[in-house]
Amino acid sequence: MVEMLIVIAVIGVMSALVISAFTGAAQDTRKVIARQQQAAVQNAVNAWVNSKSAAFEANDDGVMLNVGLSGAMAAYNGAETAKAKLNLVGAYLDESTLAHLIKNTSDDGKIQSQALKKTDQYLALEDWAASSYPKVELK
Repeated sequence: MVEMLIVIAVIGVMSALVISAFTGAAQDTRKVIARQQQAAVQNAVNAWVNSKSAAFEANDDGVMLNVGLSGAMAAYNGAETAKAKLNLVGAYLDESTLAHLIKNTSDDGKIQSQALKKTDQYLALEDWAASSYPKVELK
């Protein structure tokens, strides 16, 4: 009888360890997905800035000036919500990722996905400061 109680106790401890390991693995997976989504949005922002910064216009003297970067900054900062900024760079994300992020993002400045919601995290697209580069923050 004592041996049976010991076996049951050992099985209980082992099952508790297995359950906690799976719970931690799921949370770790969500954190990895959140980092991947941050990287995907940052790559989209970078590609959008690069495409816009290549724009040239002629001034009154016919000299070609690179006005693309300042124009890109004005357009980026002119998008007032995170969802608007996400739509601005959305052409550089695949359709399913963009649709998923748009669906889960509210107008409170937090870009979210299902994985980000489950980890209580969000992506933030802050305004582009003159002395820096637009960054996607994982908060």
